[in-house]
Amino acid sequence: MKPKILVIDQYSLPLLDSALVEDEWFREFKLPETSGKLRRVVIGDNIYILSEAADENSGYLVIYIGENGVFSSSARSRNVFERIIRVALTQFDRGISVPVPWQKFHAGSRLSVYAESYLRGNVERICFDRSPAGTANIYAFAVTSKALDLDNVPIDIECYTFAMEQIVDALITDIQPIINGGNYGIVLSEPLGLRLAGSGTLLEWYEKRLNSEQLNFVNKSTDGPLRLRGAAGTGKTQAMVVKCLRDLYDAADKNLDYRFAFLTHSSALAHEVVRGMLYALDPSERWANLFTEDGKPRLWIGTLYELAQLQLGYEKKGLSPLSLDGIEGRDYQRVMINDSINQTNSDARIKFGLLNECPDFSDRMEDLDARDALIEEIMNEFACSIDAENIRKGTTDAERYIKEDREAWQMSLPTMNHRKILLEIHSAYCLELHKEKYLSMDQMVADFGRYLSTHEWNQLKERDGFDRVFVDEYHYFTRVETMVLQNLFKSRAGVSGRWPLYMAYDLKQSTRDTNFGNGISRFRNPGVGESIPVDLKTVYRSSPQITALLRDLDGSFPAIDLEGEFNTYIGQSAQPSGEIPTLQIFKNNTELVDSIFEQAIYAAKSLPAKGNDVAVLCLNEKLFSIYRDAGRIQDKFIAITSREDMKDLRYAKNRCVFSMPEYVAGLQFDTVFLINCDEVELSVEHISQGARRRYVSRMYLGASRAIRHLSIASSLERGGPNGILNLSITSNNIVKSENLKSKEKKRKTPSTY
Repeated sequence: MKPKILVIDQYSLPLLDSALVEDEWFREFKLPETSGKLRRVVIGDNIYILSEAADENSGYLVIYIGENGVFSSSARSRNVFERIIRVALTQFDRGISVPVPWQKFHAGSRLSVYAESYLRGNVERICFDRSPAGTANIYAFAVTSKALDLDNVPIDIECYTFAMEQIVDALITDIQPIINGGNYGIVLSEPLGLRLAGSGTLLEWYEKRLNSEQLNFVNKSTDGPLRLRGAAGTGKTQAMVVKCLRDLYDAADKNLDYRFAFLTHSSALAHEVVRGMLYALDPSERWANLFTEDGKPRLWIGTLYELAQLQLGYEKKGLSPLSLDGIEGRDYQRVMINDSINQTNSDARIKFGLLNECPDFSDRMEDLDARDALIEEIMNEFACSIDAENIRKGTTDAERYIKEDREAWQMSLPTMNHRKILLEIHSAYCLELHKEKYLSMDQMVADFGRYLSTHEWNQLKERDGFDRVFVDEYHYFTRVETMVLQNLFKSRAGVSGRWPLYMAYDLKQSTRDTNFGNGISRFRNPGVGESIPVDLKTVYRSSPQITALLRDLDGSFPAIDLEGEFNTYIGQSAQPSGEIPTLQIFKNNTELVDSIFEQAIYAAKSLPAKGNDVAVLCLNEKLFSIYRDAGRIQDKFIAITSREDMKDLRYAKNRCVFSMPEYVAGLQFDTVFLINCDEVELSVEHISQGARRRYVSRMYLGASRAIRHLSIASSLERGGPNGILNLSITSNNIVKSENLKSKEKKRKTPSTY
């Protein structure tokens, strides 16, 4: 008989949230004997998964799994389950929120979210009741083929009531015997952040593990802004989390009714990595169970977008923010910009007017072979200038944009007519967004900024605002986003005229120019008073040989005046000596892909942690999409196509991770293959200094993910290795080899695993 109800207590949710769950688990929801803290009880048609801490007063997630239940969705069952778990966690942990792209919609006690990414074309939604039968539990009761009026979605409340009537019997039932052996389809694994942080309590890190530079930051006074600067692998996030936790507990112990915010640019970094690191430092999760006198969580963790959604309630208004965090979102934006270019190019008024005055730009718009490079430049211009400043054609801001001097890192638009053409393309792009009923993330932040200046927020900020704000990956925030931060504080937080904002960043890891908009002075004074810099110089991730290569890449950054914030790479490795990175050269892309993935799989099988310690990172976005969909290598990798996919790392097993550097920022791998480091990327005639800087940043970010082994691959089909590597070749910080002959040679490179 097929079970109808699955009941999970609130303390089991974090364990299941980090578990490796395969499709076969959803047949019987069995747990192996090695599951440890969880046990499975079956009573009639109901299955109960219970933790040691569960009792009759605990909160419960109840899932309808009967005929036409939530797992009847066309979406993959594990994806649906992960979203159900996340929504349930928000029910019992007010410091957790639902990611913006899931498009949470409320109707009374009911809510729904997308069953999987809507950008993949699936519009199915999972429906919940957050107060079934008037209780404080949460009930995932249905999946719908599209967005419907939630009040009209049928709910089997009798099944819920009957299952909860049996909860006491389930709690007192002894663990039922399980036959050893077999594949249960589930492995309870540690959170990603726990693996990154390693062992050690908060006290151990503070007293023994932090170096003097990190300790200096942690011990700094909390009455003003601090900026923590350091190269990749210097432990910026670790120092931020330790300081946050120490300051939080210090305030709680002194009975100070303080609220803290830990903001990141990526929801996955916030909820997977940062929360895992907090759990590693204090497994008792005291940090998750501290609340203010008003019942607010003392520590709020998430993105600025999630905070904006929380305050503005866009999901209640039926608006859909467009997420550009994943490959799908960027692909969609690219298509929209391409259509906008074509529309602008075919407009007789523009073609015989502005474009006639700018023949060089007209040629670029008509050159389909160079269209990808043009779209990339336009995407960056929208993000770092036009959308960031909320500039619209015909406004006074547009006139300022047209006439003002431009920085060296910006897109090459030498005359006012060039900039007018960009505004025409942007106008067509915005009309397309409006037609599709999407709200861009920049528009959402702009609305949030305006809200924070209202009388309403002036009343609410003493309750909903913060006393301390930590911002990791500050280099990804636009100027508009950073302007929002100063208005998040409670009034009392700035009594000294300086506000306690703590920023961690490495400008050279940013693959976009959004952080350079309107100057770099906002790093020194982010609107909350002059900040004190703290520099980290010891690299804990990469071997000395990889660190030497990173120093060479640092020397390849264009000479851009960034007011002292674009410092020379001075990191010194604290890791044991390792192998010199290799440069592999192939005849064409096909040979490159076949050989590199063969090497990656061999490395994945040879390492104890298997595939999630081996990554193949592509430097070209278009090629990444092509390779990702290539049938010949589909069984060799798990694709990370956005930073929200970090949880999928647990499913790598004997496969490698395949992604782009920006989507694995914050992660580290024993072995990294950096592919398509090709000359053609830098040989485009119209490439700007900003485009060159972004490409070097992508190389730097990708190479800095490696701990022990780094191999860079290039294709002669695309011009061979680009000139950025020349310094490393001449200084012998990379070993060059040409893979043009036998497959045997490919299998032997690199030499040791």
